[in-house]
Amino acid sequence: MSESDVVLDVRDLVVHFPVERGVFFRREVGRVRAVDGISFALRRGETLGLVGESGCGKSTTARAIIRLVDPTAGSILFRGFELSEMDEVDLRHDVRRHLQMIFQDPYASLDPRMTVERLVGEPLTNYGVAKGAALRERVADLLELVGLSRRHMDRYPHEFSGGQRQRIGIARALALDPELVLCDEPVSALDVSIQAQVVNLLQDLQERLGLTYLFIAHDLAVVRHISDRVAVMYLGRIVEVAPAEEIYRLPLHPYTVALLSAIPIPDPEVQRARRRIVLTGEIPSPTQVYRGCRFADRCPVKIARCHEEDPPLVEHRPGHAAACWVTGPDGPPAAPSR
Repeated sequence: MSESDVVLDVRDLVVHFPVERGVFFRREVGRVRAVDGISFALRRGETLGLVGESGCGKSTTARAIIRLVDPTAGSILFRGFELSEMDEVDLRHDVRRHLQMIFQDPYASLDPRMTVERLVGEPLTNYGVAKGAALRERVADLLELVGLSRRHMDRYPHEFSGGQRQRIGIARALALDPELVLCDEPVSALDVSIQAQVVNLLQDLQERLGLTYLFIAHDLAVVRHISDRVAVMYLGRIVEVAPAEEIYRLPLHPYTVALLSAIPIPDPEVQRARRRIVLTGEIPSPTQVYRGCRFADRCPVKIARCHEEDPPLVEHRPGHAAACWVTGPDGPPAAPSR
């Protein structure tokens, strides 16, 4: 991957939130390690799927990249700018219009007091891109781009379905012709019948506009459909990253194997014959300081070393890396039968 192809380069990103106690004299008693040292790069025009259980740090990663939360440490390089060190004025002037976000909940991310014209046109107004008749025409074009009618411009968010509201959010994100779009679980709040429509829309827009996506989700079937590569997160760390088809065909990390075993197969005979891996134990607290692998307490193939040393992310196959002491190019050993 050449440097000219890399749109976003994240290195050793850390986001910790202090835990404080006390009424009059507040003191820090711990830290929530939401993101604890992750690294990845995004190529121009690709989609990187970021998956994992709820609370593993996926959304916090996106919010740190776009600077809705401040990173504790690490590097975020976008368009030659180090985002982790930029102040709000420079972010707005040099970065914001090229880096946009589609939020998870279309019911909460749209101001109910604003019409669609104002919602979609606000970025254009803020950056002085268009006004008056030109602004209205640009908003109409954006609505038609995402499959809505220009007749919807004078309506309010409550007059639309969930899928239509998410299309409005997508139109707003595309208003300034961004280069990179962070999709924070954009279909998880929608009906299953609508999810495929929105995912297909995002793919069509990527082909037409040359967009790059960081696509965050916990639905592995959705991620497989849209992603070129997939990174799996567990408790603030990336434990595996690989091309999408390869990670589904030959997962290397025991956690990824367990996640994939939970995906239902629409064939009753195959579904009955397959082996489901049920993880035991509780998810550790994100405030805990780890010595070894974070997944060790729930891992069915752990060894003594897993409790002593934190495994690095190692490339076992071309472009396919995993953070596990027991895995190899052919995957982890089989879990013992119960």
